[in-house]
Amino acid sequence: MNESPSDVWFFSRDGHQSGPITFAELKEKADEGALRPRHDLAWTAGMPEWQPVGEIEGLFERRVPTTTNVAQPLAAAPQGAEPDAWPSHEAAAEGGWPGTRRRGYLFALLIFPILWNVVFAFAKPLLETQFGKTLSSDAITAIGFVPALVIFWTSIQRLANLGMSRLWILGNFIPILNLWIGYRSFACPAGYAHHKKMDGVGIFLAIVYWLVVAAAILVLVVALLALFGVIGDPDLQNKVREAIEQAKTKTPVPAK
Repeated sequence: MNESPSDVWFFSRDGHQSGPITFAELKEKADEGALRPRHDLAWTAGMPEWQPVGEIEGLFERRVPTTTNVAQPLAAAPQGAEPDAWPSHEAAAEGGWPGTRRRGYLFALLIFPILWNVVFAFAKPLLETQFGKTLSSDAITAIGFVPALVIFWTSIQRLANLGMSRLWILGNFIPILNLWIGYRSFACPAGYAHHKKMDGVGIFLAIVYWLVVAAAILVLVVALLALFGVIGDPDLQNKVREAIEQAKTKTPVPAK
């Protein structure tokens, strides 16, 4: 403790000197918050010059800096997302992104159409019995669009779950771009447009997706080459042409 033998201290604020006072009185002012550690000055006999009161030993309690949890800044908004739809850090970490998650999308894309067709196969005879073939034919045609509508709606919600604008659904009608959108929807985890981090399941699904796409492109190229006589025997070329003609001329059989 810096004290003179007579315990006589002076302190100065903004050039105005006060004192003399004892060290205990100076300490009392410090405890009451009446002294500014870096701006107010103090002096006692034996000190070469005035010093900030915060540097006077024993006057202020020395506090060891503690580590505080600094709040992380809010994540940048997912590209194209609505402001109200942006999840907090906690929600994002827990998979709280809006829209349809990956498993829901895969169910709607791969499993729901199969289940729907199975149910439809059993329901079709009942519809014909109850409403007749003419009326049931119209109902059957309408019911047949249900899987497509479910897939379309789920795809829109899946884009939101990825952190993308729902308007990206229009990209499915653009060649090449639709493959990129399909990849994201099929494989990427929630919020991928924001964090760009792929999980283990996503990596596996990405491999499956691109293998299927590559196989489909290969089949298409082979069919085109066979069609134009670049490869294959005449029988293969004829079969390809017949398949295309059947696809063009095939029309629904009118109900009797």
